[in-house]
This record gives sequence, C-alpha cells and structure tokens, in this order.
Amino acid sequence: MTRELKIYKGDTEEITFTVKNQYTGVVKDLTSYDMKMYIKKSKFDSDTDALVTKTATISAPATGIGVVNLTVTDTAQPRKEYYWLVRINNSTTDVKTTEDGSLEIL
Repeated sequence: MTRELKIYKGDTEEITFTVKNQYTGVVKDLTSYDMKMYIKKSKFDSDTDALVTKTATISAPATGIGVVNLTVTDTAQPRKEYYWLVRINNSTTDVKTTEDGSLEIL
C-alpha cells in the first residue's frame, strides 16, 4: 500500500499503520513482531542509510496496529520530498515491507 504523508517542518506527528494481508485484507497478528519506519532520501537507499528510523509501538498485537511517533528532531529535515517505508520483522525469517510512500516536509 502506498500513502503520501505531509508534515510541517519541526512538528510532532503520530502515524498509525494497520498491517493486513495484501490479498485477503485480513489483519495480521503482530505478536512477536517488531515494526519499524524508515525515512530515506531515496527509495534506493539502504535501511542503514535512513535519515530517521523509528520503532512503532504495538499495544494490541492482534489488531495489526502499530503507531510511530515522529519528534521535532525527526521532522527537522530540509523541506523537500522523502521516501518512507514500514517493515515488520519477527526476528526469524519473516520480514515484510507492509507500506511505503512519499513524505513531504513542508
């Protein structure tokens, strides 16, 4: 799923992500999973080159919902368009990019 985000420079922002099976639409149980958001200059940058890496809070894993809180520092990047993605990982073999898109710092 691709989503466009627009955030004002220096603002805090809470972003909610719901992970669903792309074919059935069934919510994925995130028990034993981590969820991370990466903000990059380019879609082709590696995760280790991300400008911002945030770990989501997963309060109720069975709902498939993770929440990322961006801080003033996270959004203090120069005003332009960035690429972002969210990955889930269960620390064994299951790593999936669940959502991505553009992020414009206004």
